[in-house]
Amino acid sequence: MSDPIRRLPRRTRSGYNSYLRFTGLGLTMVGIILVFCFIGYWLDRILAWKYPVFTIVLSLLGIAGSMAYLFKETGKRDQHHFRA
Repeated sequence: MSDPIRRLPRRTRSGYNSYLRFTGLGLTMVGIILVFCFIGYWLDRILAWKYPVFTIVLSLLGIAGSMAYLFKETGKRDQHHFRA
């Protein structure tokens, strides 16, 4: 049996690859933010401060980190990486 994806035209396969790449990128970004939020929430519960300082700070840090990851993954590739 042949793979049904291989029977599709190259242009259609390229669309699927882009879709999967960006879906994975989005899920990774959400995961980064959620992990940082959870750590901040956990620290705030342990310290029992009046304001959720760690949740706010680590949430913002998670957003900044996920944006840095986005820029790194979607930025222009260095030509040296593609040489065989």
